[in-house]
Amino acid sequence: MATPSRSTYTCRVKKLIPLLLCGCFKLPQDLADPNTEVIPFDNEFVTVDDAVVQRFDLKLKCPDGEPASFHLVYRKDSTEPAPAVILLHSGAFDYVLQPGEDGPLSGLHYHAESRLSQAFALRKVWETLGLQIDDLDPGENNLGTLPAAFANRGAVQFIPGNCWGDMWHNEEGVVVNDLELDGFNRNGRTIASWMLRLLSESDFASAQDVNWPTGIDASKIFLVGLGDGGRGVRELLLESGSVVAGAAVDSVPDNLAAFVDLPVDFEDEIDGLSRIYGDLTDIGDESFANDTPLPDRFYYLWSTSNPQMPIAASRPAANALSGQLGVVVKNTGAADHILSNSDMDVAEELVTFLLGPADTETEQGMDEAAD
Repeated sequence: MATPSRSTYTCRVKKLIPLLLCGCFKLPQDLADPNTEVIPFDNEFVTVDDAVVQRFDLKLKCPDGEPASFHLVYRKDSTEPAPAVILLHSGAFDYVLQPGEDGPLSGLHYHAESRLSQAFALRKVWETLGLQIDDLDPGENNLGTLPAAFANRGAVQFIPGNCWGDMWHNEEGVVVNDLELDGFNRNGRTIASWMLRLLSESDFASAQDVNWPTGIDASKIFLVGLGDGGRGVRELLLESGSVVAGAAVDSVPDNLAAFVDLPVDFEDEIDGLSRIYGDLTDIGDESFANDTPLPDRFYYLWSTSNPQMPIAASRPAANALSGQLGVVVKNTGAADHILSNSDMDVAEELVTFLLGPADTETEQGMDEAAD
């Protein structure tokens, strides 16, 4: 059972915010501008005493002109190369509804506070780690159980911050957003793919001034996506799935046609999606229910009682994936969103499936309450 949320919030909700809830968030002063110093990773679920977090700025700019970054979670006393987990956070959806006169980011945003900035990306990573003071996304119960479970197992976690509000889909010059309406390039897929490049291309890591502080086993790369981060996992599998040993998605809004088919309820969401994806006529095809090159181990976590999105956004992929070799489809039935980051039992089950010995699960996969 998920642990109750630690905080309350007051927020402007426009109509129905299904993908993400808006919120207000403030880090304590000593974390408001984190740098590359090593900081202990010590939320209440971490059982090891040498887990740390380190930030790395990249030569990639957020829409506000500040550097994009990723955070590395690792065991500082580890002497053996460890598996690498690329963890894509939730909440990466935003756009400017009514542009102002002071540049493309001025004016009313979809969220009460802009998610098109470095500040949001940093705060969202801290929330994913369970190190927040107040919740940025109160519709999610982010206690940091999933990063804790990976840290307890010794995995090295790469957690990029998405400051482009594009659900990890856009890449400048390759998969372009609506530049006329947005006025800036979105690069969520860029930073996600850069995590793979940092692991596989030593020259690229050097060019980004990244020097690894710990041993990493680049032959064991795992992808995990929370919420719309799960869509980023699918993007990476389509692009570079052959190098991935396993992947998991949790509460992913997989079938976006579920929103597009309800234009009265989701008018503003559809407007934002069209800026990211363009023509939405066939958006339902961009789903795990359709051809996606899956790794040997794939975990699809969802709930029929998820209050943050219509069930049609998750059910088609759950049904399509059920029974596939090496695939776990788990329906918790919990009235919650981002299930593995608030429940340690769920988190440890997911982590064990990905990192455990090959014979820890049956060769046929496992389906639980897929309907």
